[in-house]
Amino acid sequence: MRKIFTFAFLMGIFGLFTTNLFAQQDATIDPADIRWWIGEGENEVVFIVNWNEPDTALAWGYRFSEESVTVEHMMDEIASADYRFSYNGTNGWLDDITFNDGVLDLSLYGMWWMYIVSGEMAQLGYTQQTIHNGDYVKWGDESCGVLLDPEMYIYVWEKEVAAVYPLAEEAMIDFSEILYWVGEGENEVVFAVNWNEPNKCLAWGYRFNGEQKILKEVMDDIAAADPRFAYDASFGYVSDLTFDEGDLHLALYGMYFMYNINGYAAWYGFDEQTIVNGDFIKWGDESCGTEIAPWTYVWTQTVEPVSIYDAVNENSVASLSIYPNPAVNETFVTIENGGLNEVSVYDLQGRLVSQQSVMANEGEQVRINTEGMGGVYFVTVSSDNAVSTSKLVVR
Repeated sequence: MRKIFTFAFLMGIFGLFTTNLFAQQDATIDPADIRWWIGEGENEVVFIVNWNEPDTALAWGYRFSEESVTVEHMMDEIASADYRFSYNGTNGWLDDITFNDGVLDLSLYGMWWMYIVSGEMAQLGYTQQTIHNGDYVKWGDESCGVLLDPEMYIYVWEKEVAAVYPLAEEAMIDFSEILYWVGEGENEVVFAVNWNEPNKCLAWGYRFNGEQKILKEVMDDIAAADPRFAYDASFGYVSDLTFDEGDLHLALYGMYFMYNINGYAAWYGFDEQTIVNGDFIKWGDESCGTEIAPWTYVWTQTVEPVSIYDAVNENSVASLSIYPNPAVNETFVTIENGGLNEVSVYDLQGRLVSQQSVMANEGEQVRINTEGMGGVYFVTVSSDNAVSTSKLVVR
């Protein structure tokens, strides 16, 4: 007969003994290593389950505002948030605890389910046991544990605890919502980029003929058609992805740039990866994504269609010429739209590096001091009726 022990009598007589045993041998995890916190509040508890065949121990974080909650309440909240986790309980007894993510299919089995709270056997059933800030709750079974005392039926679970990765769905956009299409042909794909600071995701549409296209060709064609978008790459690696429009300066930064195709991590570099009709390509960075598996990220920022780029006529935009470019210690920008102009320099993170207001005549050159600078920047010249931006490289 399956049942839950309260272990009240054990804790009264052997409390110090069992506490020391569990503290010394039971595997746990630091709350700082938890990847997914469920619930809200200033109080935090770690919830762990040990499974068998294969031996696996997974951990969630749970937050709450009340002084205490029951173990049952926490488990119900986690099960509600994470469809991969479930349990069955009747009259205060548990007969199943499962986890299934399509790859792992975990289930407890054996004669007894047991659980500890902060290193000690729980004294009450899970429907009555209360937990408080700082506690960790760990379920297990004798088939995946180590028997410390056969007479007292005391087990610990030594399997290293892994943090559960959160659930997250890749934010998409319907092809019908795309405003700006580049290229021509019967095949259509969507190309999107997630940026950070501010978090923003913009999407273009791309059309082509033929069975497939190399991703680099798509990006090159979009960059050629839309001067607001640019990227740098060498040896098959993308080092910068930028978007610049008026006061909006977007750039990716971080250790790695990654991209998904139809919600899954791409297998090849962008200069080899092929795309076909209906694909959804999305670039991002770990700093604006959610890690759902080791080195597998999704980006949940709402996708916005980029506005149609209008090659505005000569009367409404000032042309921008910079020389020398690349620059070393200085460069000069030529003002074609006479009057009061504001010359601004931004780095790839969209941060303002320098700014000057000048009253310039048509064709006049304005000096920009680049001493001490290095890398890729954007120079923007704006007047009452015109805005123009060009890339500047400083060596």
